[in-house]
Amino acid sequence: MNYKTVKALVFKEIKQIRRDVSSILVAFIMPLTLLVIYGYGLSFDIKHIRIDLVQQDSGKLSKDLVDLYSNSEYFKTNVVTSMQEAKGNMESGKTMGTIIIPENFSEKAQRGQKAEIQIISDGSDPNTASYIESYAQGVFTKYLMSLKPELKNRTMNIINRLWFNPTTESIHFLMAGALTMVLAIVGTFLTSLVVAKEWERGTMEAMIATPISTSEIILSKIIPYFGLCVISLLFSLFYGRIAFNMPFVGSVFSMGLVSSAFILVSLIQGLIISTLAKDQFVAAMMAMMVTFMPTMMLSGFVFEIKTMPIWLQWLSYVFPAKYYVSSVRTIILVGDVWNIVLRDTAVLSAMIYGLYLYLKKKLRKNVE
Repeated sequence: MNYKTVKALVFKEIKQIRRDVSSILVAFIMPLTLLVIYGYGLSFDIKHIRIDLVQQDSGKLSKDLVDLYSNSEYFKTNVVTSMQEAKGNMESGKTMGTIIIPENFSEKAQRGQKAEIQIISDGSDPNTASYIESYAQGVFTKYLMSLKPELKNRTMNIINRLWFNPTTESIHFLMAGALTMVLAIVGTFLTSLVVAKEWERGTMEAMIATPISTSEIILSKIIPYFGLCVISLLFSLFYGRIAFNMPFVGSVFSMGLVSSAFILVSLIQGLIISTLAKDQFVAAMMAMMVTFMPTMMLSGFVFEIKTMPIWLQWLSYVFPAKYYVSSVRTIILVGDVWNIVLRDTAVLSAMIYGLYLYLKKKLRKNVE
């Protein structure tokens, strides 16, 4: 390998990037768009759920409980006294649930008897129904903890602790997937579309016709776009920190290690796609199929892999996004758990080697 040749080709790619507006758009505008969409649009925290509070008891304890539900950020409450009105609101879709505080609730509680409330939720939307039940129980538990000792049952006591994401904000959980999506799409799109454009214009054939080795061509394509992806990653981390207060418990070294491996996998994937397609439209479709769907569905970004059928769990091991999501989520929320980071980096490195050999073979075949 002639490093002077590689250096000259890298400078040529950098000049091409500076002239090509689409590369800048892919490297910076696309990550910003994805982060905004996933940061603000995708959330597992459902708030301001419309419910009715049927207050059939007028005692002080009942009023305190009503105030607690009314002030909860998870509910948008409407206090009614008639169960018929609440039923009508649920049937018409105005509310998604109803909480009933029955008669003699305060009196039973003061006497030391079992005082219960009833939670009714709309089962036509099972996810929201489960959220209503969970949130309502959480508020009621908070209410019980605020009572005087003589008014609550002290035979049991539950102490809840939440590690790694104490604020329970899903955006912190989702940011690892968003970063994976950014690097997967940006890295693959950059090399696939740009090189496919060279195939269309005939400049790629001209380069292959010169006495330049396949490895030099591959390296000259990877180096400048690797730098562009690193800048895109730094931009995404900075934006996530500023816009969403994203935590970062681990080290820059661990993040750089696993991110470098994942970026290289994405770039080589893009080169393979451009080599096979040689057409920008086809390359874009292939890049979307290789990056977007597997990252969204089979990486653990949104859906828990362990709950999937066994054949899908095995299929997820083929896609590099699974390993990057695992490491980045650990680095962001937990810290440098090296057995996870090194394991995932090793798998990604093996993928780099295998994909590089395949790319070199396909390029050599085109040269012949």
